[in-house]
Amino acid sequence: MATALSSPANQRRLSSPKRIASIIAKGVSTRRSQTRYAVGFGVKPLIFLHSVLPDRWFDALLRRICGMPS
Repeated sequence: MATALSSPANQRRLSSPKRIASIIAKGVSTRRSQTRYAVGFGVKPLIFLHSVLPDRWFDALLRRICGMPS
């Protein structure tokens, strides 16, 4: 799994540590923080798909996106 996630294609999709840190700081400093913050490449469409697809389909989609065997 670590090999699939460290591929060059996945490296380009990663958010910068600065971006992640700014979102964490935002969550910590707000009076009423959200339960989850969507950060990164393609996260919002994935959140939508997770709400409409069955779990097994969504898991298969993630495996395909990450280049992991099924």
